[in-house]
Amino acid sequence: MPRRQRPRAAQQVQSSARRSQVFTCERQVHIDVSADTVWHWMADARRLLRLNPFHAAVEYAEPVMQAGVQIPVRHNVCGLYRRLRLARIRVYKKYCIAWGELQAEGIDRFPHSQSFTIVPVDAQCCLVINRLRGTFRLPAAPYWFLPLYRRIAPHILDYENRKIVAAVATWTSPRADHS
Repeated sequence: MPRRQRPRAAQQVQSSARRSQVFTCERQVHIDVSADTVWHWMADARRLLRLNPFHAAVEYAEPVMQAGVQIPVRHNVCGLYRRLRLARIRVYKKYCIAWGELQAEGIDRFPHSQSFTIVPVDAQCCLVINRLRGTFRLPAAPYWFLPLYRRIAPHILDYENRKIVAAVATWTSPRADHS
């Protein structure tokens, strides 16, 4: 009895699913400042987009304070990857901003999303939760890129969190320039 053949489209979907590797990372930072103060700084999503060391330029002149806005973000990863990506604000509500990021042209090997959520702890401190989720669409990603990114991503998110703490400290200082 001959083996039943799967339709070609089903084979392609299954093959594509095997090649894609989903990655998630979450890091938190406790800040001794009120959630409202941190939100006041975070409310312009461009500030969050500028935190990432691989974001060479965030090209949007106006403050970004609503969902649906698409922001061009130039990337430079150690000079090896230089591309324009588009970040679309998906969630914008008090204490939470999230976006999805896609390559502007060509095959996107790492479509991803990131969110920042503020959780009030009490009147004078809060927790900022920084989440990254992406899909690697690279040959052999589970063998080389995923293990590498598992080591690098927490450091990147911690770096972003430290920059938030520093920015908010400057923001709350008596003579801070709030531009």
